[in-house]
Amino acid sequence: MKVNKWFATMFSIIISITILTGCSTKKEIIVSNEQEGIELKVQLNQDSVSPNDEVLLHVTLTNHNDSTKEIYVPTPKETDEGIAAVMVIDEKDNRLYQFLSPHSNQKLSNVKERTFYDYVLVELGANESIEQQFLWNREFYDEQNEKSVTAQRGKYILSSFVILDELENEEDYFEPEKQIVSKFHFRIK
Repeated sequence: MKVNKWFATMFSIIISITILTGCSTKKEIIVSNEQEGIELKVQLNQDSVSPNDEVLLHVTLTNHNDSTKEIYVPTPKETDEGIAAVMVIDEKDNRLYQFLSPHSNQKLSNVKERTFYDYVLVELGANESIEQQFLWNREFYDEQNEKSVTAQRGKYILSSFVILDELENEEDYFEPEKQIVSKFHFRIK
């Protein structure tokens, strides 16, 4: 008799947990792309954020090779140096964008130096994986009006990218042949 009561109680708890977790509308987004043994993974803890939610992005860069690799990160001078270029773009108006700096000034020894005006050198050891977080303050740079604006409810694109080409000199315009891009869509509700 006691076993049946215990079983009934456990069954009720399991059903309650299943219903509560199944009703959640938030789902984690993870996007990963790989080229030449270098993997770029971007993660957001939910696909839809409330106006008061913190938008914290996790970026992981992994070298699956047995040798050290150099990666170049396109990074504007006004943005802190990180392991990947991370930007948020307004899906309706791509003139509204924001390059993100690493959260809490997370300095990693892998981030070596700014090689040219808009590039940062990141060095990854053999089979090494590094992670950094980026916080979006819900602001955009309005390219047309040259000012900052606050993001409204709507759909946005998060894009993260690195360049695998060897950069030997600074050019006015550079179109990389080998780059890794990981991106996804999310929304502010």
